[in-house]
Amino acid sequence: MILKQLKQNGIEAVIITFLIVAAMSVSMFYPATVQHIEIPENGTLLFNSLYEKFFGGVSHLTQIAALLMMATEAVLIAVMNLNYELTRAKGTLLILIFSMVSLSYIPLNTLLPEQIANIFITLGIIKVLSSHSVDKAEFMFFDAGLFFGLAALFCVPATFMLIIGIIALIIYRPYRFNEFAVYLIGFFTPLLFYVSGYYYFESTMQPVWDCYKAAFQIHGSAYGNLSEPEIISFGLYFVMIASASVFILQEYPKYNLFASRTYKMFFIIFVLTLLIAVSRQFSLQVMRLSVMPLTMLYVTVFHNFSSKRTLFAEIFFTVFVAIHAGAQALWFAA
Repeated sequence: MILKQLKQNGIEAVIITFLIVAAMSVSMFYPATVQHIEIPENGTLLFNSLYEKFFGGVSHLTQIAALLMMATEAVLIAVMNLNYELTRAKGTLLILIFSMVSLSYIPLNTLLPEQIANIFITLGIIKVLSSHSVDKAEFMFFDAGLFFGLAALFCVPATFMLIIGIIALIIYRPYRFNEFAVYLIGFFTPLLFYVSGYYYFESTMQPVWDCYKAAFQIHGSAYGNLSEPEIISFGLYFVMIASASVFILQEYPKYNLFASRTYKMFFIIFVLTLLIAVSRQFSLQVMRLSVMPLTMLYVTVFHNFSSKRTLFAEIFFTVFVAIHAGAQALWFAA
């Protein structure tokens, strides 16, 4: 049973994880893959400038950078799970689930602004979780706001983390004006430094305004360009999410206060990401921001459910692997 092996941290689990991730990652280096996405979307002026300066376009170098970013994000999520015991799953299962969700959303053939944003978002959430059991958390929320602001500095849709931070303050803490204030100061600090620096060197702010104006201009929906196989794939994908969500709702009353608050925050992140993705302003690529909450959803299901209904859990896991591998393959078959 593959899922049973993955729940352990033995050499078998490591080998299985490596083989599945490697099989999904190899398609990144197909010649057709390099041409699938020519320029990353949803990036800010800062991201676009750095991307052009260091990479100049899609290449094997951007693919390697994307893999390194994905590995960094996986390690951070694994550390967060270990430190705060969000689930009792082993790191191998978590990293496998994270990698499969990451690779199936959008072809990982170039560095995405969402990848950079997700690293800062994870660091910010770690700071939010740290505030749960302390009396005074001003510095923690300043750091959280700082990391969320850095995410918004590279990825336009990541600006919604300003709202997530405020919601987290409401969920985790009794109301304290000074914590709200320092959080907002932290969020806008990197943006203020960037804007000030840009104006100092360029003597104009027009390109920055134009970048954000273009990001929020109404254009065709990202879903209008999907092929029929891709639509079927995403339909199955959301059926999988719904099925996992039903199980979480059944188990939700058993969670302690900290876990229930954390899953509530993850759910809000997913919903806001989904609302942005289906809007007419941004591309489907923005769904990459929901990888962390979905990873925690699936890991919780596969770890808890497999101990109660072993056969059903193994079948569910097999379907999960098939759908996510198929979703990635369909990007290149269309």
